Amino acid sequence: MPRYRLSYGEVCEFDAQGVGEVVPVMQDRHRVGGCDDEHSFMRRAAMEMCEWSGENFYFHSRAALGESMLLNGLLEVVD
Repeated sequence: MPRYRLSYGEVCEFDAQGVGEVVPVMQDRHRVGGCDDEHSFMRRAAMEMCEWSGENFYFHSRAALGESMLLNGLLEVVD
């Protein structure tokens, strides 16, 4: 099982089957909007990341958001 490092807010590492599993990890750790439904949370997180980094983040699925985060350096595979 791959190990991922999330560098959004605080840095944390987690084990997951795939990149899309970053969404529930982020939702559990997020202070504002963490109790939104998943799609609303992903939309809010994508907007925050766009404003913060100036890059594009897609949120039509868990995997799309995770892949966008990998591409833009907020998420990395460490093992």
